[in-house]
Amino acid sequence: MADFDVMVIGSGTVAQNVVPRCAEAGLRVAVVDRLPYGGTCSRRGCDPKKVLLAGAEAVGRVRMLAGEGLVGEPRIDWPALMARKRTFTEPVAPRIEGWLGGSGAETLHGEARIVATGEVEVDGERHRTAEIVVASGARPMPLGIAGEELVTTSDEFLELDELPARVALIGGGYISFEFAWLARMAGREVTILHRSARALKGFDEHLAAALVERYRALGIRVLLEAPVSRVRREPAGLVVESAAGEVTADLVVHGAGRVADVDRLGLDAIGVAFGRRGVRVNEHMRSVSDRHVWAAGDAADIGLPLTPVASRQGKVVAAGILGEEASYDGRAVPSVVFSDPPLAAVGMSTAEADESGGAVTVKRVDMSGWFTQRRLGQTHAGAAVVAAAAGGRLLGAHVLGVDAEEVINVFALAIRQELTAQDLLATTWSYPTAGSDIPYMV
Repeated sequence: MADFDVMVIGSGTVAQNVVPRCAEAGLRVAVVDRLPYGGTCSRRGCDPKKVLLAGAEAVGRVRMLAGEGLVGEPRIDWPALMARKRTFTEPVAPRIEGWLGGSGAETLHGEARIVATGEVEVDGERHRTAEIVVASGARPMPLGIAGEELVTTSDEFLELDELPARVALIGGGYISFEFAWLARMAGREVTILHRSARALKGFDEHLAAALVERYRALGIRVLLEAPVSRVRREPAGLVVESAAGEVTADLVVHGAGRVADVDRLGLDAIGVAFGRRGVRVNEHMRSVSDRHVWAAGDAADIGLPLTPVASRQGKVVAAGILGEEASYDGRAVPSVVFSDPPLAAVGMSTAEADESGGAVTVKRVDMSGWFTQRRLGQTHAGAAVVAAAAGGRLLGAHVLGVDAEEVINVFALAIRQELTAQDLLATTWSYPTAGSDIPYMV
C-alpha cells in the first residue's frame, strides 16, 4: 500500500484546486512545500504587487490632474505601504495550510525530491504515492552575468523595508514595467535596461512602444538594445554594465523573466521529460513520459504563466486523477501589464494577424483623445482588434489605456463565445464607462 494516493509538490493555486477535491473524494492526499504555504500569487506575486500598486495609482492619478482642479500632491510612505501589504500576505500561510489540512490532506514541510517511481523524499523521509502532482511554480531565470549575486529578485523587492533612491531593472517585461512605475511614483530615479529593440514582446508592438513613450514622459529611463553583461559594486553604488553604457543605482532588480522551478525535483530519476517551461504534459495535464505524474501552472509547459491558468489546470488535474474526462483549453486567456496605463491582450496577436495573408483584419484606433482617457488626464491610449475578414468573428484584442485590464475581459468572453464585431455593436453599454468605448474599438 502506498502512503498516499496523491502527493502535490507546491501549495499555490494548483494545489488549492487539486488537494481539497481529491481529499473530499476520499483519497489520501499530501501536500508539501519548502516555503510557507500559499504559493507565489497570494504571497510574493500578483496580490502583494497590486496592493503596493494602489499607492502608485493614487499618486499617478493626482499627478495627471495637477493644475486641472487639483492642488497638492500625495507622497508614498514606503515603509507604511509595505506594512499595509503585509496585512494581506502574512495571514496567507496559516490560512492556506489550515484550509488544506482541514480538507483532510496531510501538510508537509521541506524540500521534496522524487527518488523512484511513486516515491517522494521530503527532507530525508520517504513517502510512497500513487500519483505525483508537480505544482512547484517558477523562479527567476538565471541571468548568467558577472555580479548576478548583487541583483535583487522580484520576491525580495516585494519585501523591501526601504526603497533606495536609484533603482535599475534588468529586463523589459511586465515585472520591470510594473515595478518601475511603482518606484517612480515613490519619487525614485528609475532605469529599465532591455536587451533588444522591443520591450514587452508578448504584447502588440505599437501599443508597447506607446507605453515606453509614456514611461519616458514620466521620467523613467527606458534603455533598449541594452543587454546587461555585468553588475559590479563601486563606492558610488551598484554599476550595471550594458551595451548602452553604464547605469549606477542603489538597487538592481531582476525583471528578465522566470523559468519553471522543476529541475531540483529529481524528475530525471524516473524519466519524466521537462524543460525550461516545465514538465512536458498533454492536454489532460498528464506527463507525456509517466502517466502517474501530473503538472500544472508555471511548472507545466503549456499555457501562459498566469494564476487563472494555474487554477483552470489544477481543476483539470483533479478531474483526471478522479477518473473524469477533462482537458485544458487555453483559448482566449487574457494577460495584463499593470502599468500606467495598463496594457492588456487576449487571443490572436497582431503579428499573427499580419501573417494571415488577408484572412484576418486588424482595426487600430488611437484613443489618447477619447473622453475616457482625457477625463483622468491619461495621455497614451490605443487599441488593436483582430477579426476574421469574412464574417467579422473576433479573434484577438489589444488595449492600452484606462481600465484596459477590465475591458480585456469583455473581449476574452466575446472571443470565447465566438462573437462578432456586429454582436458588440448591437449591445447597449453603460455610459460613460471604458466598456462603452468597445463599439468604437471594433
